[in-house]
Amino acid sequence: MSSTPAAMPDAAPVEFFTPAGYARLIGSPRGRAFPLSWMAQAEEADEGVFDRLLAIVDVPELNRMVAIHANDEKRHSALLRRCAARVGVAPEPVPPELHYIEQLRRMSGGGDLEAVFANGHWSIMQIFAMLQVVEERGVRQFPMVAAALRPVDSESADVVTAIIRDEQRHVGYARAISRRYAPDEASLGQVVALCREVEARAFAENERAYLRFAEEHDLLVCP
Repeated sequence: MSSTPAAMPDAAPVEFFTPAGYARLIGSPRGRAFPLSWMAQAEEADEGVFDRLLAIVDVPELNRMVAIHANDEKRHSALLRRCAARVGVAPEPVPPELHYIEQLRRMSGGGDLEAVFANGHWSIMQIFAMLQVVEERGVRQFPMVAAALRPVDSESADVVTAIIRDEQRHVGYARAISRRYAPDEASLGQVVALCREVEARAFAENERAYLRFAEEHDLLVCP
């Protein structure tokens, strides 16, 4: 991750990832299958990062946290894919412009794994600072998904609610690990602030692209 966020052009804000927006999306079977599939794709999109972290996080207690987090992500993806399959319609494939983790990596200046891990302990701090911010976003957004699912698919709503509890725990893991590998609190605070800026830009970009995709593929029910 670069120490400075990539510059992005300003764009008009969109409010789609809201209770009303999720209700419109999840209200139809095709609309419901897609976000479940999208969430599954995001959960499994680490591309080897956790494997590398398991090899280099050298504090046993923290290494166990990394292992639990990695296994949780795989389990979440499998659960969400089963939820999507249970809808009974094939979800639209997730297009590249909606690959949220890739957006974050691109916008933060990250390239291949060697670039992501190039700076030793500083890189570990950066990775977990970003993981903290991403998990915090999930803790804020997923309750709206669960609430929209509850009237039409209570089983999937229960799955998402359980995932939220895991994400809350992951926030604690990320804070503990980033703090352990930070040179000092001031540096960590600056990195977390940069991660929040990058993530907010990625979230806004993803929200706009998601709405366009949902409209173009007729996934939304009428308000």
